[in-house]
Amino acid sequence: MARATEPLTDKGIRASKPKEKDYKLFDGRGLFLLVTTKGAKRWRLKYRFDGKEKILSLGVYPEITLARARKLREEFREQIANGTSPVDERKAKKKKLNALDAKKTNTLKKVIDESLAKRNTLSENYLTRLQNAFDNDVTPFIGKLSIEDITKADILEVVERVEQRGAIESAHRLLTQLNRVFKYALNKDYIEKNVCERIDRKEALKTPVKKSYPTITDEKQINTMLNMIDEYSGDFSTRLALTFMPYVASRPYNIRYAEWNEMDFEKKRWVIPASKMKTNKEHIVPLTSRAIEILKEAEKFSAGEKYIFPSFLHKHSPMSDNTLRRALQRMGFPKEQFVPHAFRSMFSTIANEHLREHGIHPKVIDIQLAHSAKGKVEGAYNRADYMEDRKILMQWWSDYLDKIKGAK
Repeated sequence: MARATEPLTDKGIRASKPKEKDYKLFDGRGLFLLVTTKGAKRWRLKYRFDGKEKILSLGVYPEITLARARKLREEFREQIANGTSPVDERKAKKKKLNALDAKKTNTLKKVIDESLAKRNTLSENYLTRLQNAFDNDVTPFIGKLSIEDITKADILEVVERVEQRGAIESAHRLLTQLNRVFKYALNKDYIEKNVCERIDRKEALKTPVKKSYPTITDEKQINTMLNMIDEYSGDFSTRLALTFMPYVASRPYNIRYAEWNEMDFEKKRWVIPASKMKTNKEHIVPLTSRAIEILKEAEKFSAGEKYIFPSFLHKHSPMSDNTLRRALQRMGFPKEQFVPHAFRSMFSTIANEHLREHGIHPKVIDIQLAHSAKGKVEGAYNRADYMEDRKILMQWWSDYLDKIKGAK
């Protein structure tokens, strides 16, 4: 027969002293006092639930008196008898509180940054543009709010603000990107619903009008432009960038950020790394003799520097897109008529009109322009696909420009 446990007394508890090891003073029915080596006295309740032994903390003596500890023991034992484990219930409550605290710290800005960090299939340039869009149009207004507290009205206010400045396409893109952020938050259990999915963009935003970049395809106008670029009296690096741009038909960003280590004069090619491409795939631009001639001239100004066409203010930085735009405007080409990106439109339009007679398929032009693949077959193209055809294409284009430029 088990010996009965002698109940504790306040006098006995006060008289207990620390020892070399922690020890227990039992009161019966699972209640005991743990006396630590540092003299702390902690109440514990030991019980079995679902065949497993569990220990519940009840507090510290004397804050929790002997009488209070016994009352708690009886309350918890009754709870156990009713099929609830106090330890498991306490853990569940703590987990829920931690989750609530986490949601409070999950501001929209934090979740935006977190979701963008996961999108490693996007090019560095595109990610930067996304980050800038969020930084300029979202976080200053609702970025500090908990993502859980953000409403449909908050999202509408943000995208409508962008629309009101006339940037309708940007407003639609921003809503799309916010929807992706909220989908990410939903998958992470930061929120219980995606408020962006409840927005009918056809009702909320104006329908964007598709616009093509303004360009020039008239040979007399092309002649005028090319010769005006040659005679441009502004910054030397700006003139060379504008001279180089039509011959390669690459995106202005790639030209402005072009580095000397990307150029291979021996193999006559420019290898643009995936991190700089909108498609996030390495891209090759065949270099004609004329394109290399322009680069050799640029070496006189930027040899030893990182960028081929650096800023005229800081040689260690790339020139800005506004620099190229303003140069064209000073030459008499307003943005309504021509912008730096329009060299690509010029190339695409004219090449598609002339190259069928040379047996060059239009998709070769798209591949050279590094347009996003639309089908599974095109999606399998790699950086060297149709390279011989692309060399023929770019040589034809270079000869065409030289011919037009020299025409009187």
